Amino acid sequence: MRQLLALLLALSLNALPVQAAERIVSLAPFLTDMTLQLGAGARLVGVLDDGQLPAELSDRQTVGSYQSLSAERIVSVQPDLILAWTSGNPPELLERLRGWGIRVEQFDPQRLDDIASMTLQLGELLDQTAEAQALEADFRAQLDRLRAAPSATRPKVFLQLWDNPLYTVAGDQLLSDVLTLCGADNVFADLAGLAPQVGREGVLAANPDIIIALADQGVTAEGWLDDWRRFPRMSAVQHNRLHVLDSDLLVRPTPAIIGGVEQLCGLVRF
Repeated sequence: MRQLLALLLALSLNALPVQAAERIVSLAPFLTDMTLQLGAGARLVGVLDDGQLPAELSDRQTVGSYQSLSAERIVSVQPDLILAWTSGNPPELLERLRGWGIRVEQFDPQRLDDIASMTLQLGELLDQTAEAQALEADFRAQLDRLRAAPSATRPKVFLQLWDNPLYTVAGDQLLSDVLTLCGADNVFADLAGLAPQVGREGVLAANPDIIIALADQGVTAEGWLDDWRRFPRMSAVQHNRLHVLDSDLLVRPTPAIIGGVEQLCGLVRF
């Protein structure tokens, strides 16, 4: 019965203009943020709930969390545009929604340039072109301000995402691109995937000049750094270049990430 109702509701959307985008569902927090930054928050009728929704969206329909997105909830708010995250949303769900005639647009920014491009694309989709162009131009200007000049001396950095087991950032992940902008090298840039698991021996062999533990507000990473202090021959320990950075500053790929980029650059520059 639920599936039938969902299908009927979806079919009724075919009468809406494709370009209208007056009823938007966001299936990722960064896309929700982008919609707000572009001034189209009033058109959000459904959002993924990650537990950190801004107060201005407290009255919007939540369509589930990362692990429990509901096609029926999504369709019940009669969206004419769904903003989806390629890496984070189940592909079978997105295809199901498309099969019901709903427009689904996917985004997956893994580079700083991708954020700029996504901003302009969303501006077109949401009919917020002027806002998007201004946001993108400011973002690129800020990146240019932070971009390191070419140098023969580039510190080697280990970004630690978790402690037991150890997880880090690979070269295809956004934070590795941020390190490059800042004039540093990710010691595990050659690994496949986005957040690979590594061994402590591998980190010791890489001998990073700097270790940065990325932790959210609910986790303290000072203990992680204490574990590295047991290896006094490591360059990062010898020169006391062990840092903690709030991961919330860098977790959402929107132009607002620039504050986190600036802090990261400050930590890796000698």
